[in-house]
Amino acid sequence: MAFIEKDLPIENLNPVAMGEGNAKKPIYQMHKWWARRLGSVFRMITLSAFSSDEESAQGVWKKFCGGANLSGKTVLDPFMGGGTTVVEALRLGCRVIGVDVNPVAWFVTKKQIEPVDIEALDTCFEHLEQTAGEFIKSYYKTQCPRGHEAEVMYFFWVKVAQCHSCGAVLRLFSNYELSRRSHVNVSICPRCLQIVETVGYNQKTKCPECHMIFDPRKGISGRGIFRCTECGAQGKILDAVARKGRALDVQLHGLEGYCTDCGRFFKRVDEDDLRLYEKARHEFIHRRQSLLIPHQAIPIEGRSDPRPVNHGYFYFWQLFNERQLLCLSTLQEEILKLPDPNIKELMLIAFSDCLDANNMFCKYEVEWHKISLFFGLHAYHPIERPTENNVWGTRYGRCTVTAQ
Repeated sequence: MAFIEKDLPIENLNPVAMGEGNAKKPIYQMHKWWARRLGSVFRMITLSAFSSDEESAQGVWKKFCGGANLSGKTVLDPFMGGGTTVVEALRLGCRVIGVDVNPVAWFVTKKQIEPVDIEALDTCFEHLEQTAGEFIKSYYKTQCPRGHEAEVMYFFWVKVAQCHSCGAVLRLFSNYELSRRSHVNVSICPRCLQIVETVGYNQKTKCPECHMIFDPRKGISGRGIFRCTECGAQGKILDAVARKGRALDVQLHGLEGYCTDCGRFFKRVDEDDLRLYEKARHEFIHRRQSLLIPHQAIPIEGRSDPRPVNHGYFYFWQLFNERQLLCLSTLQEEILKLPDPNIKELMLIAFSDCLDANNMFCKYEVEWHKISLFFGLHAYHPIERPTENNVWGTRYGRCTVTAQ
């Protein structure tokens, strides 16, 4: 009888598992996979399955901590998913067979266990930075409030809808908060979109530019409903989408940047920022036929959740804005030119994972000062305040190419 059939050293394992749960092993951060299991737990399960019931719990724990070798043993995982069983059993010296019908599971596990020449990988990444990287970074430039050249970390957008009653065009802010800290709060003026800083939270916040007084925590939309600021009528966001026949338009209104002299900062977008987006949009239109864009229709059959199709998103490319499509396609084109198949696949898996935070379904977390991830929820969840990430990345930021 195997040791696992009578016992498992849970008392010893729990502290290790808790630590790993708070800081996942790098190998399991290569790509998103739902409900990843902890490597330490699977290591213990594998060891316990191949240990005799005559062994003590401390003996099995000693194997866990020491150099256990299970060479000659074979492990089959017919539903390997993110590959935790495969990785941990290989680390113990087993011969492993992993199977899954999902091609993403197969590709992720394959790249987790294949060896790579680190120097060659670094060389290829440097090449990508000189080609795609420089191109992408040129579209995420700005000036800090003191006039220094700076890099954009995040661009802030807001959806706009037309009131069915009076025809007013409304920005669908659920609130006007941008950053919430213990010493200073940052909000957006509803009227002129100026960035307003206040010491502590104040329900009566006054814009220094247009002098409007507003409550940063009270917007005009929420739970699929919006209220017209002109006539007071209420409308449903889905009704506004239906009248338009496609996804609602978005307006670029602000950004968070990083300046080597001034550090991180917020600002309202200026004419140069708007022109830079228009430049990207025009280049996207000019090169659209040759760009690598996901033209597939978003399937609706066999799904209980109608999102995002009922919000006007019918094709996968519509989950991105033009600058994102241009930059991501350029990056993928350069990756596909890499001569080494193994390194090319590693770059492709990093590219795939960075899509999680480089789309128009991510929001900015005002308390944590970072972007949320698309697949933080197991759903296509359209939001009213999308955040555009810097695809290549800066010193700060999340889920960019350089962060991968």
